[in-house]
Amino acid sequence: MILRRARRRLAVVFATAQLTLAVAFAFAVYGYVTIAFDFDGPAESGVGASAEAGFAVLRSGLVWACLALLLIAPVTSWLLAGMVLRPVRRSFEAQERFVDDASHELRTPLTAIRAQLELAVHRQRAPDEYVDAIRRSLVATTVLEQTLSDLLVLSQSDREISADRTPVRLSAVLDRCVSLLPDVAQRVIAEVDDTATVEGLPGLLDRLLLNLLSNAARYSPAVSPIRVRIARRPNGVALTVTDTGIGMRASEITHATERFWRADSSRASDGNGLGLAIVRQIADLHHARLTIESTVGAGTSVGVLFPLSR
Repeated sequence: MILRRARRRLAVVFATAQLTLAVAFAFAVYGYVTIAFDFDGPAESGVGASAEAGFAVLRSGLVWACLALLLIAPVTSWLLAGMVLRPVRRSFEAQERFVDDASHELRTPLTAIRAQLELAVHRQRAPDEYVDAIRRSLVATTVLEQTLSDLLVLSQSDREISADRTPVRLSAVLDRCVSLLPDVAQRVIAEVDDTATVEGLPGLLDRLLLNLLSNAARYSPAVSPIRVRIARRPNGVALTVTDTGIGMRASEITHATERFWRADSSRASDGNGLGLAIVRQIADLHHARLTIESTVGAGTSVGVLFPLSR
């Protein structure tokens, strides 16, 4: 509603500006022509009459042009206002999504924290019970913090990170991610081109690969390998993470990058359904192409093709 009112006002301003300029231009053209071609010869020569006839045709043409613009200007102004407000609309919609997602996802951990605190204060308890309540609250707080962090990543725009892009070696990103996931590190089989470099933010690229590794570990057997391949290609730098887990059906792949969506086969595991949505967002912020190939019972391969570093 706010954006619609802003668009109407902006369209009125654009239409007024167009009509004002058109009328001013018409007066300027007519004034120049009448001065430049002002013939004062004898009336019987016909030159003056011809000039007056030409001026009349010019007046009619300019009037009709202004009337046509009076009909066209509102349409073009409305379209132009929409184009101008498009980035504002995207930011506004991103903010609305963030608020909606936050109110939806933060309710569960907050309810858990409140429940534990109420149990702790309603009656006297043994020390172990207080410790258990505090531990459960800490777990809920961790979930709360992670969800907020994920939602903030999803709310970022390309304009916000474009100025901070730097060359990043994907092999260094892999090293950092493996060190942060010691349980997953022993399962990773890497094939890495150390020269593969992309333009981006190291923190976001770390999050992208961390999410891919975490997903691969979460939805595959505990002892199965996770293959990571980083390679230069003629059209970019390819990062691929492949597991031998439960896989997805073709109908599920189309929804895999939606916010909070989870396949039926993965609902029993932990997670908030934002993993691949964040991967998609980070890939988009880096102008990369995300692909997902999966077979039920055989595993999933997620690939990200980054443009070549300049």
